[in-house]
Amino acid sequence: QGTKDAISAKDISRKEPVGGVIALKESMKYFDADFFNDSKLREMENGAKEFNVPAFRENRRLVAIKDGGLHDPSVLVFKSSWSWSSKSKVKESEMFDYPQTSMPQRPSNDEDIAFMSIIELGELIRTKKITSRELTDVFLRRLKRYGTVLESVITYTEDLAYKQAKEADDLLEQGKYLGPLHGIPYGLKDIIAVPEYNTTWGSKTFKNQVIDMEAFVYKRLKSAGAVLVAKLVTGSLAYDDIWFGGRTRNPWNIEEFSTGSSAGPTASTSAGLLVNIFAPVTRRIICILNETSFHSPRTGSLCNWFGNGRIHNISCC
Repeated sequence: QGTKDAISAKDISRKEPVGGVIALKESMKYFDADFFNDSKLREMENGAKEFNVPAFRENRRLVAIKDGGLHDPSVLVFKSSWSWSSKSKVKESEMFDYPQTSMPQRPSNDEDIAFMSIIELGELIRTKKITSRELTDVFLRRLKRYGTVLESVITYTEDLAYKQAKEADDLLEQGKYLGPLHGIPYGLKDIIAVPEYNTTWGSKTFKNQVIDMEAFVYKRLKSAGAVLVAKLVTGSLAYDDIWFGGRTRNPWNIEEFSTGSSAGPTASTSAGLLVNIFAPVTRRIICILNETSFHSPRTGSLCNWFGNGRIHNISCC
């Protein structure tokens, strides 16, 4: 029985295999992503062949080298097991290299707290000048106040956030500090699965989807003591800023849009709705954690279907 979405008889009768633009166009109809014209689809196909695939192959070669082939580590560098001698056991306190900050003081108002860097807030938590519960309150209030204007939030994980914040505070009272993400609120791009919460991929087709598993990235963040407060907008099937609830706006000019598959994380972090790695006064692009392709396991995360294999941004961390 034919449907309007099926590949036409003309295409089936073609002597050459159905592929390229035709295959992309027909498959996208089933995934709420049939808004691309032939020119854009051809651009995706060519981009994957000419850029993405060669780059991923090169990254695979680099990933086995110490430091993943990076000579200038980023602000926060996780030292994977392969970068250490198999004879030496890595101490938990040595797993991270990150800048130290000298005795930051807690600001008197929430606005200033919201725009502190993650390193500063981490030190406030470690020295017990602020609790994870208090930080969670600050960022949930900001998300609810501005998130609807920016259209940057898909799901609030409020109950989970307060549970994780309490666990972080309790551990600190027991003298256990898990590292720089301990008690820090963050948001996940909504391509990453978290049990009991919708993982929509930004698509109306999947807006009620619940994936009953912990994505690898979420599992690692949880084990580091981070606190999930929201799942943030990605465009339909992780493409651009148009999702089933609207279109994510640029916090610097809400008549413009955020653009990019990580539109929600970028807008939220830029507006101080979630923590940034860098202090906002520095002239740096908002990119947050954008890990080396194929370096982090992608279990439980949607891979960009147009050729990009990265998990992309995880807001605030």
